[in-house]
Amino acid sequence: MSDALVVDLYDTLPGALRERLDVLGRDHWRRANAGVPRLADSWCPTRPLVLGAGAYERVGAVADRAAGLVLDACLRRVSTAGGLLAALSLPQEQYPLLDPAEPLGEHLLTSLRADVMVERGVPQVVELNIDGAIGGAIEADLIATQFHEVYADPGPLRAPPSAVDAFFTELVSFLGLAQGSTLVVPVFREDGLGHLADPDEFISYLGPMGAHGTAHGITVVGYPLDRLTLDDRQRLRAGEQIAHGVFRLFLPVEQRGPGLDALGTALRAGTARMYTPEATSPVSDKRVLAWVWEDLALLDPADRDFVRRHIPRTIPARADALGKDRTSLVLKPGDGYGGAGVAMGRSVTEEEWRELVLKAAGMGDHVLQRVVDPDLVTLGFAHGTTGEIRSAAVPCVLGPMMFGRALSGMYVRHATPGSGALVNTHQGAAANSVLIVESPTVGP
Repeated sequence: MSDALVVDLYDTLPGALRERLDVLGRDHWRRANAGVPRLADSWCPTRPLVLGAGAYERVGAVADRAAGLVLDACLRRVSTAGGLLAALSLPQEQYPLLDPAEPLGEHLLTSLRADVMVERGVPQVVELNIDGAIGGAIEADLIATQFHEVYADPGPLRAPPSAVDAFFTELVSFLGLAQGSTLVVPVFREDGLGHLADPDEFISYLGPMGAHGTAHGITVVGYPLDRLTLDDRQRLRAGEQIAHGVFRLFLPVEQRGPGLDALGTALRAGTARMYTPEATSPVSDKRVLAWVWEDLALLDPADRDFVRRHIPRTIPARADALGKDRTSLVLKPGDGYGGAGVAMGRSVTEEEWRELVLKAAGMGDHVLQRVVDPDLVTLGFAHGTTGEIRSAAVPCVLGPMMFGRALSGMYVRHATPGSGALVNTHQGAAANSVLIVESPTVGP
């Protein structure tokens, strides 16, 4: 694994090139960010991050190795998806499409995106999102390619490989889809995100996936989840189309209804396969990161060193943790997403922290994790409504898109002027991507 420091190299580009890119980014930020869902009244970046090739590869390698260690931690305890639910005290009804008998194995790492923060140039895996519905592939592709096009003559900068193309290559292989097969993407509603609140807009948002599907010899159909049905052979139907495979972008427990029931029946009957099986979801539980730390003595020396260097110390949230310095800790629900339920110890009072930790300890499904002190990146921003241009030094979360254990593209989220402490798009963070520049590997 490369030891390249992970740093934004934009300021190291030749001065004349950087000045030209600055002007193009400020003049054409709308074009560079076109098609990327954003909250109303938000800020858009006027440039992507710039990573050296070695740093880009290092982030992916760290994410992949962390995922392997997480799976190993699960397998030391159980062998099936149902066993994992039991070990995590997760109710079966929370996972209506999960097959309890499904064996745990590397096939569950088919699609993952780590949340990586960089501290003094060293990538830190704060979360692992192991699921087909990780999100970010479309945004990573759009932003990287559109900035590259805006720059016209970008010099040494190149766009990463297409995350969406890599996704389809892995999906077609995983599901065993033949030429001419139909892949159904069930469209659902999620208030608060514009493109997920209107079915027609959602289907339009999936347009790039349709084009990539055609290139892979399959037809991609966006269809409302609640209107899925079965035929008399228990095959899943999306209107007149028979689904040979399903790409799941939703959490099943949040989308119950006749459409979900039809999908579940087809999966159990073996008439359709789903990417990814719901067994991927509990592998992402943050309590498994605590298992990795709990098992430290069982790991070989290289893996122990890796955990200490790249996975912030993570422990179950228990009452006896109240003696630890709260300002160095963050409290997280094990299976939460979107920043919900996350509390920074430094952002609350001692009494509030005590109440939060005691409540979490009683629930038994939270972790405490060492807070990463992230390196800041100075970026330009344009306001989506007013067009105002500002500069701000912000923390970033790098999201290496991993399909079939290989890196393809990087989804970046970062704070914006005036956003909160949590770097999350639900709470005002901006989506971004990276361009790559060939550069010598720099040692730590």
